[in-house]
Amino acid sequence: MSGEDAVCPAAKFCVRVHQSGYAYPELRRIWQDADRLGYHSASLYDLINIPTLECWTTLSALAAETQRLRFIPMVLANLYRHPALLANMAATLDVISGGRLELGIGAGGGRRDHLAAGIPFPSTAQRVEMLEESVEVIKRLWVEPAVDFDGRHYSLNSASCDPKPVQQPGPPVLIGGHGERHLLKAVARHADICNIGSEMTVDEHRAKLGVLSEHCRTVGRRMDEIEVTHNTRVFIGEDERELAELIQQTAAAQNVTEAEMRASLSNAVVGTPDQCAEQIRSYADDGIRYLFLIFPDPTPTRGLELFSEKVMREFVSQPLPEL
Repeated sequence: MSGEDAVCPAAKFCVRVHQSGYAYPELRRIWQDADRLGYHSASLYDLINIPTLECWTTLSALAAETQRLRFIPMVLANLYRHPALLANMAATLDVISGGRLELGIGAGGGRRDHLAAGIPFPSTAQRVEMLEESVEVIKRLWVEPAVDFDGRHYSLNSASCDPKPVQQPGPPVLIGGHGERHLLKAVARHADICNIGSEMTVDEHRAKLGVLSEHCRTVGRRMDEIEVTHNTRVFIGEDERELAELIQQTAAAQNVTEAEMRASLSNAVVGTPDQCAEQIRSYADDGIRYLFLIFPDPTPTRGLELFSEKVMREFVSQPLPEL
């Protein structure tokens, strides 16, 4: 970005990883790269019926391998874990990591994954009801000495969570999902951070946020209390030649043509560092300043370094201390 350009608004960046196909040493390399390079956070997804390292256990190990990187389950399927157990798991990991957890949770959209594991998969409305009760229970357990709760789906009798999280009143709760009727209403009531969908245009984001704003008005909450995030794939090259090579390599790995690969990237962040910064700025100028970045698999150290040094630094106002 040239010196003639206006100052970029502040933003922060998460390295989002779908860990299927990754061995643990490779995930450790990504996490330590992200930690060293100043990314705000990194995430894994939560599925249990495919060949993949389990989300929560792996995040616990990776937290011990890093010093300042925040970490996010993106997102936990609510029905996999009872909220009283999850509250204690989250508090423990927050304590062990020195307060670096952001708790991502959702109603659970993987019907096949649930049923294969023998976990009931009720209607969307019921799953969102259960999610709302879970988040209420978890937040209360993080701050109250003992919790009694008598909901439609969960009941607690003098339940406790000790030790409490380092972050008080608790780690930020990120609710993921895009359903306008049920899920976004839960976001309006309970979320500190929302994650609505993948590779939406600015206009598509605005439409979803308009629905969320209406829900916020209905429940009596200010929209600016909820941090808005954006998911995007990132293909970055130092120049056009390096970018073209990356796209060709990824197309070959996915067994598609280069034209098909480029067509699939229409809403992704793609280009040289200056071009990527300009695309991100369109979201940041619109108030979306927490971006979840999905790099080509396997997540390359080169891409992480190039984005950090040539793009991210445009949006981060304070230099990072040395590790």
